[in-house]
Amino acid sequence: MLTLKNSEIHLWYADQADFNDEELESLILHWLTADEKNRYQRYYFDRQRNQFLLSRMVVRSVLSRYSSLPPSSWKFNENSHGKPTIDSSQQQCPLFFNISHSSGRIVLAVCKHNFIGVDIERNDRSRRILQIANRYFSKNELEALKALPAAKQLARFYDLWTLKEAYIKARGLGLSIALRHFSFDFLTQQRLVVAFDSELADDPTHWQFWQIDTTGSFTLSLASKCEKQKITKLLAYRLHGPEGLESADVTILRY
Repeated sequence: MLTLKNSEIHLWYADQADFNDEELESLILHWLTADEKNRYQRYYFDRQRNQFLLSRMVVRSVLSRYSSLPPSSWKFNENSHGKPTIDSSQQQCPLFFNISHSSGRIVLAVCKHNFIGVDIERNDRSRRILQIANRYFSKNELEALKALPAAKQLARFYDLWTLKEAYIKARGLGLSIALRHFSFDFLTQQRLVVAFDSELADDPTHWQFWQIDTTGSFTLSLASKCEKQKITKLLAYRLHGPEGLESADVTILRY
């Protein structure tokens, strides 16, 4: 059984390419609740069905590494904005998580406090980033993005987008939080600063943010609110198949 300290966040990575879809279905389907099975069956495309199944496998199997509960026994609830949590009946030892996926890669963050959010995005897709930024980013973020050379704008767009997603996922309020009501500033190459509009009634000193290097064309951001216990250590693991496991390096790009 793995030990998780109050001052730690554990990150778990899984790539769809490392799993055989038929074997995964055979192994995992009996772990799922009736509601999860219904959701699985409703997906039209195999890619979506397989991604859903892998995400359920990652959550259930990883949580069982911190508990005596088997993967099939976990019960989950969702708040009104869709943030999942472990059922209170299984919270003898506090354990919280957040999950994100993009283009076949899944990342799960696990810690001992509720305000945890993670977001991963494929970052090599050409998009109308200035139009999106004009709609969702703060004035300062938009001006800073436009001031960058064109060749650097796409990377900065994904930096900002994943940080914002990680924050609203940590809050558990979804897009009821307007993305333009908080702003990130890249003071130096490695330092991040967040500012909140008065509407959010939030305190920047209560939050920690990280951007973490991950292999391939992905941007990964992590958000944590810890008023009493700051996070001082990030650990990472990579899953290779349902049973395969190895430690992974954590390279922090910004914090």
